[in-house]
Amino acid sequence: MTEWISHRGFCGPTEAPIATENTAEAFLAAIGHGFDHLETDLRITRDGHIVLCHDSDLSRISGRQVKVHNLTRKELKKERLLHGESILFFDEFLDHFSHLRWILDIKPETAEQTIAALNALRTDKAIDSFLRENSRYLFWDARHEQQLTTDLPEAFCLAREGACYRAGVATLLGMPVFGAIQPGQFYAVPPTFKGMPLLSETLVARFHSRDARVIGYLPESEADHQRALTSGVDQILTNHANLKHFLTK
Repeated sequence: MTEWISHRGFCGPTEAPIATENTAEAFLAAIGHGFDHLETDLRITRDGHIVLCHDSDLSRISGRQVKVHNLTRKELKKERLLHGESILFFDEFLDHFSHLRWILDIKPETAEQTIAALNALRTDKAIDSFLRENSRYLFWDARHEQQLTTDLPEAFCLAREGACYRAGVATLLGMPVFGAIQPGQFYAVPPTFKGMPLLSETLVARFHSRDARVIGYLPESEADHQRALTSGVDQILTNHANLKHFLTK
């Protein structure tokens, strides 16, 4: 059965959002739709606090064009997001959501500092357990992945963008052996590419033949979600938590 993962929490329809992404409100909304596996983004403040934020600046989520890494925690705490929420810090996140499973997307601009801060937190046994057992990691640079796995060798790092593209093209062409597909690894594949259907039962079966797994990556329409489900993907990463019950009845 396909597992659903909430991407940055549930923000509602784009024309009438109910919460700002990566906030406690968005995560609680996703949990309300039955999710226990979610994704979020990690950055770091000027004074070394990990914060949950996708973009390098706040313009899209607060209207203020200011860089996250240029602000201190105290300064960021004063910011109000689009629907009045506060930006969420990693320690606050752990207090409320560490019992769930997560994909932690380590944003590249400040990844070295973010990883160092994560490792420093591992002196707390509960946090160490969360980072080892409840988290998977997404990196955009091999050097950053190496930095984490040097100190946390059991960390599960998802296939990076280039590896997903290479594996996807080789599999689409019916030659998965040339895709450098790693057994046990998870590869993100969108349901369509430039409007053309991409995910299919045949494509997913070719990944499975290499003992690899497929994540249906950010389907947008209901039809795209259905295509991902019909193809037999192992997981769906979605912005549309409200479709989970409707499409899995």
